[in-house]
Amino acid sequence: MIKGVVVGLSGASGLIYGLKFIEALCILKKEGVIEEAYVVYTSGALNVAKYEVKGNLIETLSGYKCLNGVYSDGDWSSPLASSNNTVGFTGVVVPCSMDVVANLANGLQHRLLERTMYNIIRTGRKLVLVIRETPLTTIDLENMLKLSRMGVVIAPASPGFYLNPKTIDDLADFMTWKILDIIGVAHKHPKWSP
Repeated sequence: MIKGVVVGLSGASGLIYGLKFIEALCILKKEGVIEEAYVVYTSGALNVAKYEVKGNLIETLSGYKCLNGVYSDGDWSSPLASSNNTVGFTGVVVPCSMDVVANLANGLQHRLLERTMYNIIRTGRKLVLVIRETPLTTIDLENMLKLSRMGVVIAPASPGFYLNPKTIDDLADFMTWKILDIIGVAHKHPKWSP
């Protein structure tokens, strides 16, 4: 069982990946696989939501009744701001912008998202960054290398096509299954088998 998962939603394109992952967490919480689930979103995620989910992100997130808390990037009253409250938690930033990558790689914690994920790094827990930017600069790659050396998993949002996806949801589901594999959650969804 996983004690808790914190999902970070940044301003990178690909919000569907994050929402699909939250849906999966709700199912896993109901099944008793995880105890707690939280979301921290940035102002950039609010802007992206206007275009990609055609709505209000806060309203969308309020529909996920399984969440123990939903926090904006400026909500410093959140319990997630303290590393004492994230001990044993897993972090997943999906989608993850290069802004978040750069901040984490350089120890910058001026938003709740980075502070929370940095708490997860400092307590030695698993952090997965599902990057969605392209192309990548040398600076981006160096920042990701720094994070990888700290144990952070860099997982580009690169869905596989061997399952013959028919819809955008199929592609997003693939990434959800991949993230679940990375954080060590067993699932019954299809995997590659030659």
